[in-house]
Amino acid sequence: MLQAASGLGAGLIIVPLLSTLLSTDLVPGPTICGSLALSASMTLSGRKHIDFTNTRPILAGCAIGTIVAAWFIANVPGDSLGLVFGAGILIAVVLSLRAPRFSLSPRGTFAAGSLAGLLGTSVGIGAPVLALIYQHFPGPALRATLAYLYFVSSIVGLTFLHLAGRFATPELVSGVFLMPGFVIGFFLAPRLAAFVDKGYARPLVLIVSTTSAAFLIWRSLGNTGG
Repeated sequence: MLQAASGLGAGLIIVPLLSTLLSTDLVPGPTICGSLALSASMTLSGRKHIDFTNTRPILAGCAIGTIVAAWFIANVPGDSLGLVFGAGILIAVVLSLRAPRFSLSPRGTFAAGSLAGLLGTSVGIGAPVLALIYQHFPGPALRATLAYLYFVSSIVGLTFLHLAGRFATPELVSGVFLMPGFVIGFFLAPRLAAFVDKGYARPLVLIVSTTSAAFLIWRSLGNTGG
């Protein structure tokens, strides 16, 4: 619902809260898995509006970024994951606040795809980077194209996380339990988006994300120091 109301990626609100209130084990694999329900639904419903013009270099970049992220996550000690997630969340927040017109050249879209794959696979928040590419597109094309890109890149990301030992049966089960929330939000959003967003949703999401990221970093540094 927040994604439909404010235009922000769902990960910006889900990842910080799951990491701080429940467990860092729910990031990134289960979060990415759960969000497949939303990206698949949006891709299917908006399939006529998908713009395939720049998707090849973007997805190629996503694949490269995903491989790097999967290797990185596989080699990060468990007590340092909070620091990684917190830093990644802050980067996503900064990208959401500063939204310059992104180059649609093959080189520019490949670079954006690489960063999206890196953040998406390591932290579970790749949508804000992809949104920079399509921010000036019409609403239907923006939503459908981003959903398609995120769906494909998520499949790739989960594959490499599995190969890196970070996505197995426990993560899959957790991801499946997250799916109903995405589906319910998808169907409720058209009716309730106008009531949810009165101009406060975007600042609220960014404040929650930033606060949660700072807490994750503080807690991780405290554990490391201990």
